[in-house]
Amino acid sequence: MHKKRVLIVIFLILLFTILFFKIFLAEKQYKVENNSLYYSLNRGVPEYSMDLYEKNESYNIYKISFYSRDFLNQKTRIYGLFYMPINKTNVPGMIFLPAGAGTKESRDEISSFIAKQGYGVLTIDQRGIGETGGTYLNFNEDYNIFLKGNEPIQHLSVYDALRTFDVLRSMKNIDKENIGISGESMGARYAIIAAAIDKRLKGVIAISASGFHITRNSASDLKQFSYLTSIDPDNYISKISSNKVFMIHCVNDSVILLKDAQDTFNLAQEPKKLTIFENCNHGYSSNMNNELKEDLSALFDK
Repeated sequence: MHKKRVLIVIFLILLFTILFFKIFLAEKQYKVENNSLYYSLNRGVPEYSMDLYEKNESYNIYKISFYSRDFLNQKTRIYGLFYMPINKTNVPGMIFLPAGAGTKESRDEISSFIAKQGYGVLTIDQRGIGETGGTYLNFNEDYNIFLKGNEPIQHLSVYDALRTFDVLRSMKNIDKENIGISGESMGARYAIIAAAIDKRLKGVIAISASGFHITRNSASDLKQFSYLTSIDPDNYISKISSNKVFMIHCVNDSVILLKDAQDTFNLAQEPKKLTIFENCNHGYSSNMNNELKEDLSALFDK
């Protein structure tokens, strides 16, 4: 009887120890501290599916899907297209995050261009968009989620970028030490924040992006200031150094003004580069291709 009680006590101690570490680790996976978003680098090995979708003489395209962090009680599966140069091994990888409402299919032109330069590129449908679908909230609705102590969509969208990095670096024939991130507009905002959080990313190429230029007067109270600052690229772009920051912008951009992009660029540390184009508006344009090729080469020191 005595031995049975001892075994029960040992079992309970082990059980509570396991539960304690599970809770502790879960808390450490995500937090907002000093108005900055934090996600652990130890995100675990990703599980993903990968099926051949299309092929040509330059690259193969695969359909990719993987689970990300849940929003409240909603499961989230991210869907992407992976462009892989044929007959290549140990190639650098790029993540591409489309602008708001932009699907992975709609960004075929830039994804194809990057793949033709010899990089494996994974372009995803972000939350609320395309195959990924699900919930995407406006800032006021998202802030209410944050106020309740839950993980808001804006933070989860950054995590999705980080999880895309985990998937890409686990792929065969991708050089896991040479992966960068790019995006346009909203996607570029997430890309900047992700590159600051996980310095294993070689750097960022941000197209048509800027920060929000949040000040204390921009928010109604300290809680709102914390939320807005935690999703503001201005709060992160200096932290990317000594990795590289490239920004590409159109002089006639009517969605994100050039002055706003320049103000955010000025906050970045070296190495950095801002390239301004004419004869375009908001988002990626094919006249950026030569610059994009140069930036990719510089990003990976090729």
